[in-house]
Amino acid sequence: MFATYTSPLVSRYSSHEMAEIFSPLSYARCWRRVWLALAEAQAEVGAPITEEQLAAMRETQEQIDLARVAEIEAETRHDVMAHLLAWGEVCPIAKPIIHLGATSQFVNDNAEALIFRQGMTILRNRLVNVIRGLSSFAHQERARPTLGYSHFQPAQLVTVGKRTCLWIQDLVFDLNDLAARIEEYPCRGAKGTVGTQASYLDLLGSPKKVIQLDQKIAEKLGFARSAVITGQSLSRKHDTRILDALAGISTSLSKLGRDMRLLMHTGELREPFRQGQVGSSAMPYKRNPMLSERLCALSRVVLHQRNCIADMAGSQWLERSLDDSATRRISIPEAFLACDGALRVAHELSLGLHADQQSIDDRMKTHLPFLAVEKILAEVVKSGGDRQEAHEKLRVHAMACFEDRNKDFHEELFKDPLFKPLKKRLKKMVDPQTLIGMADIQVSNFLDEVTRPLLRRYSDVPALTDALSV
Repeated sequence: MFATYTSPLVSRYSSHEMAEIFSPLSYARCWRRVWLALAEAQAEVGAPITEEQLAAMRETQEQIDLARVAEIEAETRHDVMAHLLAWGEVCPIAKPIIHLGATSQFVNDNAEALIFRQGMTILRNRLVNVIRGLSSFAHQERARPTLGYSHFQPAQLVTVGKRTCLWIQDLVFDLNDLAARIEEYPCRGAKGTVGTQASYLDLLGSPKKVIQLDQKIAEKLGFARSAVITGQSLSRKHDTRILDALAGISTSLSKLGRDMRLLMHTGELREPFRQGQVGSSAMPYKRNPMLSERLCALSRVVLHQRNCIADMAGSQWLERSLDDSATRRISIPEAFLACDGALRVAHELSLGLHADQQSIDDRMKTHLPFLAVEKILAEVVKSGGDRQEAHEKLRVHAMACFEDRNKDFHEELFKDPLFKPLKKRLKKMVDPQTLIGMADIQVSNFLDEVTRPLLRRYSDVPALTDALSV
C-alpha cells in the first residue's frame, strides 16, 4: 500500500464512512440493487421474468467478486458489462433477463443517485453537528465584549457570541440548501438508450406500462420520483446543483477558517490543542492554526472541483457525450470527500473553541479610547450640537493621536469646549459592556428563532464522535 499513490482525502482527511460509499464495492452493490429493482418492476408490469429468476438474483446479490470483474473488464474494456457478466456467472438462471432493455447509463445514473443521496446525508449530519457545537459556544460567549473589525482594522465592540452567530447563519443557509438537494434529487428511472423509452415500449407494448415501470423503479430505490425527461444520461445539471451545495458549505467553512486564523494571530480565540500535540518541529512554543488552515485547504479543493463539474455539464453534446465520465469519476467523489474532511475539522474546532480573555482585554485596552466616539457623537447631538461638526473634530483629534502616540486621546478631546461637558460621563462611556449595543440580545434572539428550531428539526441526527486522527 505504500508503493503507489493513494488520495490523501481517503488516507488522511475524510471519514471511513464517506470513503466507503464511493468504493468499488459500494458501486457494485448499488448496481446490483438497481438491476434487481428493474427486474422486479418489469415482472410486476408483465415482462417475461419468473419469480425463480428474481429469487436467484436476491440470493446472489451480495456474491460480488471484484477480482473476477477486473479480469472480465480487462477483456471487454467495459465496466458495466464486466459486472453484468460476473453476476451472470454466479446467477446463470437470471442471466438472460438481467439488464433487460437497459443501458449502461440506466445502471450508472440510478446507482449514483443512491450514492450521492447517501453522501449528501452524511454531509448534512456533519453540518448539523457543526451548527450544534458553534451554537453552544455562541450561547456561552453571547455577552463577552471583544474588538470588532472592518477591513481588519479596529472598528467597534461586538461580542464573541455575535461573531460566532455570523458563522452559524451562513451554515444554516447551507444546511437548508443541502436538505433541498436531498429532498428533490431524482433517480433516472427507466428511460432507454437516448431517453425515449423505446426499448421498454417494445418490451412491454404499452405506454401505460412503461410509465408504471418508471414509477416502480423510483419507489423500489426509495426516491419520490424519477426524472421526467432525460437524454441518454440524467442531466448533468443535477451534478452541478449538488456541487453548488457542497461549494456553499465550503465557502462558509473557508470564511470560518480564515477568521479563526486572524483571531489566533491576535490571540483572541484559540483552537483546541491536544495533549502532546506539536505545533512546530523547530519552534516548540508555537501553536499554529492547524485546524483552521486545513479547513481552508480542504474547502478550496471543493470549490475547484465544483468548477470542474460545471465546465463538464456545459460541455455535454446533445443527448450525451462520454467526456463526462472521467471528470465525474474524479471530481464528484473528491468533492464529497474533501467536504466531509472539512466538516470533520469544523466539528472538532467547534467543540474546542476558547476565547482568551487576557488577549481580548489587551486588544480592547489599546483601542478603547477611540471606541466611545459613537456614544460621544450621540451625546453631542442630544445636547443640541452639530453632528457633522463633532464628527470632524473627533476625526482631527484621533488622527493627531495616531500620529503622536504620546498624546492621550481623551485628554486632547476634553480640551475642546464641544466635548468638555462629557468628561464626567467618560468612564461609563468606555465600559465595554455599554459598547456592545444589542449584540447579546441579538445572539439570544438568533439562537431562539433560527438555530434551536432548526436543531429540533434534526434532533434525530446523532452526535458524531469520529475525532480526527491527525
